[in-house]
Formats: sequence, C-alpha cells, structure tokens
Amino acid sequence: MQVTDRTNTRIDATDVTEEEAQNAVFFDRADQFIKLANEFCRPTKGQKTNPTEVRGQVGAAMLFSAARFNTWVSANGFKDGDEMRDAKDQIMAYLVQQFQAMLEDNYDEYCEQFENYLRYRNMEEFHRNKDGG
Repeated sequence: MQVTDRTNTRIDATDVTEEEAQNAVFFDRADQFIKLANEFCRPTKGQKTNPTEVRGQVGAAMLFSAARFNTWVSANGFKDGDEMRDAKDQIMAYLVQQFQAMLEDNYDEYCEQFENYLRYRNMEEFHRNKDGG
C-alpha cells in the first residue's frame, strides 16, 4: 500500500503488513495532534491576535507536553526514582536524538515544499490587511 495523503488513509488488513499498519497508526496519531494544534492557532472570532505569536505559544505548549508525556512514558519503565535517575543520561540522549532526526526530516521537507505548505499565507495577509490589522 503506497500512501500519498495520510489524512484519509484507511487500513485494509488484508494487504497491509504489521509494520505498515503501525506506521499508519503512528501518522494518524501525529496528524490528530497537529489538527488539535492548528485549532489552537485559530483566532477566536472578533479577537485580534498576532498569528506568529499564537503559533509560537502553541508550539511551546506542544514541546512541553511532549517532554512531560515522554517523561511519564519513561518513568513507567523503572521500579523507582533512583533507577530512573541513574538512566537519565541514556533516556535524554535517546529522546533528543529522536527529536532531532524527526525535526531534521520535517525541516528538510518544508524547505522542499515551502510554496505548497505555506501558500495559505497570502490569504492570511489579505484578511489581516482587509480588517485593518
């Protein structure tokens, strides 16, 4: 199964390997988090906001949430706080390496697809200027 648009992908268990199914679930979950973040970025009707500032706040909240949740995931693998503390450097190195790899992949993709991914900005600018903002 070749996936080009993850937003409407449905899994047919008869022609999907377990790894492909796991990847589809992974990307579906990620897409759901991104959708929620996008909703947080939408201004409340009638409220003037700075889109760049709001996006930065949402991004920071997502980073904090990811750090908090992954700390909890890690904690569940230890018998006590001392064991967890002893593994801190190893856990930190793993999580930072994973985040860096994901960030680099996404950053490179955005560089390549810049015009496609950010074409909405023209409309955003139009509406901001139309409303006097």
